[in-house]
Amino acid sequence: MENRRAILLRAYLIYAVMCLVGVIIIVRLIMIQYTHGAKWKKEQEQLTTSFCTINAVRGNIYDENGYLIATSLPYYDVAMDVNTDYLTDEIFNAGADSLATALAYLFKDKSYNDFYRLLYNARKAGERYVLLERGISYEQLQAVKKLPLFRLGKNKGGLIIAQTTKRELPFRDLAERTIGYAKEDIKPVGLEGAYNEYMKGIDGQGLMEKTAGGVWIPLNDEDDLQPQNGEDIVSTININYQDVAENALREQLIKHHADHGCVALMEVKTGRVLAIANLARKDSTDKYVEDYNYVIGEATEPGSTFKLASLLVAIEDGYVNPQRDSVNLGNGEVNYYDRTMKDADHDEHGWVTVQRAFEISSNVGISKTIYKYYAGQPKKFVDGLCRLGLDKPLHLSIPGEGDPKMPNPTDKDWSGTSLPWLSIGYGLTVTPLQTLTLYNAIANNGIMVKPQFVDALVKDGKIVAKFSPQVLNPSVCSSSTVAKLKKLLEGVVLHGTASNLKNALYGIAGKTGTAQIAKKGQYKNGADVSYQASFTGYFPADNPEYSCIVVVYSPSADGYYGNVTAGPIFREIADKVYASSIQIEPAINADAEQHHNEPSVKTGNCADTYRTLEDLSLPFDKLSNNADWVQSTWAKSEVHLLPCDYRKMLKEGLMPDLHGIDLQDAVYLLENFRLKVNVRGSGAVTEQSIQPGTKFQKGQTVYLKLS
Repeated sequence: MENRRAILLRAYLIYAVMCLVGVIIIVRLIMIQYTHGAKWKKEQEQLTTSFCTINAVRGNIYDENGYLIATSLPYYDVAMDVNTDYLTDEIFNAGADSLATALAYLFKDKSYNDFYRLLYNARKAGERYVLLERGISYEQLQAVKKLPLFRLGKNKGGLIIAQTTKRELPFRDLAERTIGYAKEDIKPVGLEGAYNEYMKGIDGQGLMEKTAGGVWIPLNDEDDLQPQNGEDIVSTININYQDVAENALREQLIKHHADHGCVALMEVKTGRVLAIANLARKDSTDKYVEDYNYVIGEATEPGSTFKLASLLVAIEDGYVNPQRDSVNLGNGEVNYYDRTMKDADHDEHGWVTVQRAFEISSNVGISKTIYKYYAGQPKKFVDGLCRLGLDKPLHLSIPGEGDPKMPNPTDKDWSGTSLPWLSIGYGLTVTPLQTLTLYNAIANNGIMVKPQFVDALVKDGKIVAKFSPQVLNPSVCSSSTVAKLKKLLEGVVLHGTASNLKNALYGIAGKTGTAQIAKKGQYKNGADVSYQASFTGYFPADNPEYSCIVVVYSPSADGYYGNVTAGPIFREIADKVYASSIQIEPAINADAEQHHNEPSVKTGNCADTYRTLEDLSLPFDKLSNNADWVQSTWAKSEVHLLPCDYRKMLKEGLMPDLHGIDLQDAVYLLENFRLKVNVRGSGAVTEQSIQPGTKFQKGQTVYLKLS
């Protein structure tokens, strides 16, 4: 009985002790909660880790030849954990002085004393993150890693690195608006905006620690989710042509004190846009900048360049043969109801062919021709224009395309004067690129292709998507109509308003345009009217490779006609593109048969050729007359030599056939006659930019391809 009581007593004692301990723990927890809770909560907030975003590197943009035109360059913020465990007072004090000296020498924005106080005060205050420098380059970063203390390693030396990126344009403002940008909450612009989903990549996640100062620092943990960098764009832009286009445009805008202007250069067969320049005057000065993509975005009344579309419809409908049919220009005026249409100044009146009316850009001639056949059926004319796609946007791959406006006889504001004015490019609006697309279709034998800005998407050096030309309309008109239209456009340059663009080296076809632009909705002389000068065309005329449009808005000095203001820009671009494009002309002697298993003998100096053939014991026939230079062919197992009249032709200002001649001899000959030589490749000449028998000018550049 006593044992049982003893056992119960011990149980009660144990229970009492346990209750007391529990009460003590509860009291202690309450005390901690109310007396130290705020302190520990603050410590938890200041010392924590979390996964944060690691930004992917944005893809690059290249021109068609692989030149980098937009890229994300890495920059680095450099900081230090001055209280890392490895940095004892002894190690810190031994290296802080040298580190401050080196930082001051490397960055120069703070003195030695500034850096030393920054490091010393931070260590004294127990800080774990001290920002030393923002936005340093990769080269500077490599130098930082070699500085005292930091060379101990990222963990031991306390070095903290955070990478950022900055978008850079290596060619500065060239094609700036076409390259564009993609920014949050801002309307996308250009290639950057259009292809943002491909270029931006996929962000990663990395473990970051928030220090007592509230600064997040990377821990560089092995479990970090690495970002996937964006895809690169290979654009259609040729940065050399872009440079030519912008310089030519800027020079004429300054000369004519124009408000703004634009240029687009396109490859005829593919629609690839090789250059696209947009410049506007800034603050009433002669400084011009790219502030808007006028080529694709500004829809205005085109004026006389639209006359091509009007005649296309009339020819295709079977009403007009411009080389055969005539129109009476009268005295250069014609009345349509209560409005009078006038021609610009020219000396021709009375009856002329429609071809001639087009060449001299007669408003009277073209409007009377269209009015004659469509006054009673205006919808048929408008429907014909709509079949050319002039009432619809091109649905370009880059954003910002302006919407065209095409009037219709069913509109409330259509009147008896709408048709004649529409026929000469008034009452509708189109963008420069829409006009160029139509002209390009004529150059391309009726095939209308969509303007293209990107050739391919590339990831890690491999093509992931390639873009082919898109045909918008396989035939805007019949082949016979195309032939007539080409003759019209060639006539403008040979005999008409753009005769100042004519040259002996290659043909240009195109149309001038001078449009009155009403500032306040009315067309009248005076302050309410400005002008828009343009030229649209292609070259070479007989084998079109490139099409181009130039538009100059509000020129205020030295004339405002298209041939005076826009024409010289077109000509300068065409000259330089033609001179640098050997592929425009067929390779010389491309059809010559290539016999031999016998060794080839280059064209060269006669005496040197004799000596070389004799040294090699090769059979050859000596020339009966003296010659400085000889060409060679194999005939009946013997080298057959032919005299070359290089010097005679060059003295007469004619380019000889340089096929087969080696570089040294070619340079010697051409430079002696004050020609400049630009060479690609090595070996003997296989192609030359100036055709044999063509006249050249002193100082002209000859492009040679060697193989």
